[in-house]
Amino acid sequence: MSSTIYKNRLPAASPEPPSAKPYHRGYTAPPELRSAIAAAHRNRSWITIGAALADHLVIYLALAATVWTVTNGWWPLSLIVVPAGLVVVGRNLRALECLIHEGSHFNLSRTRRRANDVLTFVLCGLPAGIIVADYRASHLLHHGRFGGNQDPDRQRYIELDLEPMRRDDWRTFLMGLSRRLPRYQIGWLRAIGADRLCLAMPLGWALIAVGAPFWALAGPHEGIVAAVAWLGAYLLVLPVIRFLAESSEHVYSDATTVFDATISNLGRMQRLLLHAHNDGYHTVHHMWPGVPHHALRKLHELLLVEDPDGYGARLRFRTRFLQEPQTRPGGPAGRRRPR
Repeated sequence: MSSTIYKNRLPAASPEPPSAKPYHRGYTAPPELRSAIAAAHRNRSWITIGAALADHLVIYLALAATVWTVTNGWWPLSLIVVPAGLVVVGRNLRALECLIHEGSHFNLSRTRRRANDVLTFVLCGLPAGIIVADYRASHLLHHGRFGGNQDPDRQRYIELDLEPMRRDDWRTFLMGLSRRLPRYQIGWLRAIGADRLCLAMPLGWALIAVGAPFWALAGPHEGIVAAVAWLGAYLLVLPVIRFLAESSEHVYSDATTVFDATISNLGRMQRLLLHAHNDGYHTVHHMWPGVPHHALRKLHELLLVEDPDGYGARLRFRTRFLQEPQTRPGGPAGRRRPR
């Protein structure tokens, strides 16, 4: 999922040279896979709706554990449960954002587009503070003008100087993160504060969908703790997870095609913490944005088997968070980011 959540409400990045043109696609699948690729585009709305409901359930369970430890005075245990609960809530809010990304491509329902947008907004957009149509307008520029002056993601990469972030060890990475994350966080907080509707939706969700049920079921103290914990995860944890995920999706500077500039993040912990709902299979997504999240992994694995000398050899990926983009043995020589 690309970094266009709030770009329209931040100052524009420094202009690029006039010669910066969109990249061409850079990959064609073998003809014998056309039917399988076409089949992978089939929407299964119930899977995506179920995924969103599961994300909400995990959020409420994490909040329940947090509220219980705080309100019962288990302060030593709270030192573990509260931070862990906030991370779980933030991670699943990020998962809901990934499903907004799905809705922006009409991957919930291609034939019932109004229903696609209504369901995406009610299940995911309201708590995230995102209107699907606004997100779509920006995000489709990323796909349609990839790598050019109008690509909002490349603008963000330039503005935050993301590509030079080294991933060869924790110390150098954390130093780079410490220089960039405050600017990203301040910009994000200014963005939601500048847009009243963007601010009202998550605030209203925290009060009505989170605080009120806990208040009704357990009491006012519990309702306040639940709402504050949800807002804390939304304001402090979610932006960090989003930044870490989106800063690992592309390397523009050493590529001239969409395929080669896109990185897939395939490690188990990456998929668990940062790239929910198969968001880590980013190369497949950029080749076929209409393939829904639940079909991305299967299509990726099919391409590895059926096109090992094309897709398999050229695919750029990470299996660990701290790792430069890799290619499979026998593929192109590993390219390094600029230092």
